[in-house]
Amino acid sequence: MAGSTDRPEFRAARAGLDALGEVTSVPDADSAAALLEGAELVPELIVVAQAYPSQFPQEAIDRLRCLCPLSRVLGLMGSWCEGEMRTGRPWPGSIRIYWHQWLPQCGRQLACMARNECSVWDLPVTATEEERLLLAAEQPLPDCPGLVAIYSHRYEMGDWLSAALRSRGCSTVWLRPPHPARVEGAAAAVFDGSELRGEQLDELKQLSTALTPAPILALLSFPRIEDHRRARRAGAAAVLSKPLQLGNLFWELDRALNTPADG
Repeated sequence: MAGSTDRPEFRAARAGLDALGEVTSVPDADSAAALLEGAELVPELIVVAQAYPSQFPQEAIDRLRCLCPLSRVLGLMGSWCEGEMRTGRPWPGSIRIYWHQWLPQCGRQLACMARNECSVWDLPVTATEEERLLLAAEQPLPDCPGLVAIYSHRYEMGDWLSAALRSRGCSTVWLRPPHPARVEGAAAAVFDGSELRGEQLDELKQLSTALTPAPILALLSFPRIEDHRRARRAGAAAVLSKPLQLGNLFWELDRALNTPADG
């Protein structure tokens, strides 16, 4: 793992990798190249934690690929990299995962690899994001029975989340602000938010108190590390980013309910 892995937004990713295997950290691309040149074993993954655009130029990524052509090179992107697709020069032919999406995506793909199944990380580097999403959609998921409460101001979002969760075998109920119905027996809840400040923060706190001990998954728009901390203090068991990948939502739901996840 190369980069400033001690940054707050990368700590959870590093801890997650430590729990899954042996991880070696180096501060920059030159150190990673020197390590790989003398390595006896080929690493399964080369994770490049980029805190800001252009921290690792394309030439550095190409050098790592040449040294270990069979290793998967993954970009772990920090908060300052979220605008890079519009204004910067992202590495071509690479998988980019934002720090707030890392744990569910990493967990899902490593689970596939452990079962010797095709992971989206096994696709060629020329694969598009659409092709990766199509492969991920084909991976089967177990049923996840139980009642999930959906707290959303928007009917369209509540309806979309409800349909997705019902496809996993869940029952759902829509808690429509500002006067949501009382719910008993909810196994979990999904809180649809944007920026977690003011009224939204109060709503999340109230929902957490009302549904305790049911875990709450908070959906936020492009969350920063301080948004994660604020949500967790308010009672959220996990924070997901919008735009939302359903695979990430399902993974976090399975983890919150301690349901074995197949993908």
